[in-house]
Amino acid sequence: MRVVVVGAGVVGIASAWYLSKAGHDVDVIEHRDGPALETSFANAAQISPALSAPWAVPGLLRKVLGWWAAGNSPLVIGKLPDREMARWLWQMYKASSPEQYLASKRYMVTLAEYSRDRLAELRSEEPIDYFGRQLGTMVLFRDPRQKTAYEKDLKVLDTLGVLYEPVDKAGLARYEPNINLRGGAIGGVLLPGDETGDCHRFTQELAALCTKRGVRIRYGSAAELVESGGRISAVRTAGEEIATDAAVLATGVGTNRLLSPFGLRAPIYPMKGYSLTIVADSDELGPRSTISDETYKVGLTNLGDRVRVGGTAELAGYDLALSERRFGTLFKAVQNLFPRISAEALSSARRWTGLRPMTPQGPPLVGAVRLRNLFINSGHGTLGWTMACGSGKIVADLVSGKASEVALPRLPQSLLGSSA
Repeated sequence: MRVVVVGAGVVGIASAWYLSKAGHDVDVIEHRDGPALETSFANAAQISPALSAPWAVPGLLRKVLGWWAAGNSPLVIGKLPDREMARWLWQMYKASSPEQYLASKRYMVTLAEYSRDRLAELRSEEPIDYFGRQLGTMVLFRDPRQKTAYEKDLKVLDTLGVLYEPVDKAGLARYEPNINLRGGAIGGVLLPGDETGDCHRFTQELAALCTKRGVRIRYGSAAELVESGGRISAVRTAGEEIATDAAVLATGVGTNRLLSPFGLRAPIYPMKGYSLTIVADSDELGPRSTISDETYKVGLTNLGDRVRVGGTAELAGYDLALSERRFGTLFKAVQNLFPRISAEALSSARRWTGLRPMTPQGPPLVGAVRLRNLFINSGHGTLGWTMACGSGKIVADLVSGKASEVALPRLPQSLLGSSA
């Protein structure tokens, strides 16, 4: 079959890879001038199955108020809520029951572990270099209450057979020898199955491998879906119309622009994230792998000669402007944990922001929508890098008429239409 994938972020390129591996004739359409130039460009560099969880946590409102009162909230509202934001927030609030949270987390961890295993297979089959490491994530606590609260997540990991190791301050120093133990850390939990790597570099490398397999990637081209007889007959760009047997939308926060002409809507809202890329020898000065700081909700990751620091969730619509004050928490976490990183390196850090495509419940949207040959692979939120290979393989199986190897939740009615 000829399949068109719209979107060349990490999820879109992974989808194209697995579709090509399944024997399909694949085109990729991307409106930017290269792969992974938006949300996949400078994320926190974590592949974190064990950390996969919805933002819609039980007691969500109380948590948000506590964060705001502490002055270091990882979630901020950057503009007056409009109708779209208000609807999404209400859906997120409704999804924050204990039962919904546990069901979503179990599925997200399962999908993320499946994805990590597909990535390991890919590494074993292809020469792909993305500064990857398989040394785990250290969840770091500064308050005993954080440790107690995290035990609920550990119980879910127990039911799924996910390994973890509680550590004290000595354990922190053993696993992360550059860490400043006078910064308030009291201990943590090591998640040894988590990994790290440069998502942008990976996507570039995989796009090149796709091209070698015959995948045609068109950059700098906006896409429009053409419908005929209840199916997508073609994908139109400014220069041509590509006839297709199936289409896959891996378009993140741009998904509804393509769906709305057909009366379909994905419950996706942009959650703006920020990152710093600091030029410094991380093995000598920074994290050995990834530290997930529970106080600041910030991830600090080793990328060899760079340190990537990612965090903050800002609801500000589709605005990509860099808000300097949002970087304050990121700098604070670095200075607290790794004070040997020089002031000069910090002052010259590259600032970046991207729009994560968040669903209110947490899990991404993967599956067939009402138009019978149109598939969605979007809404991964902060976990696109973590889940890309797995959801790419799943959507390739679905397009091929095969059952998914991971049990998928039902897509929302707004994607299935009245005939569902």
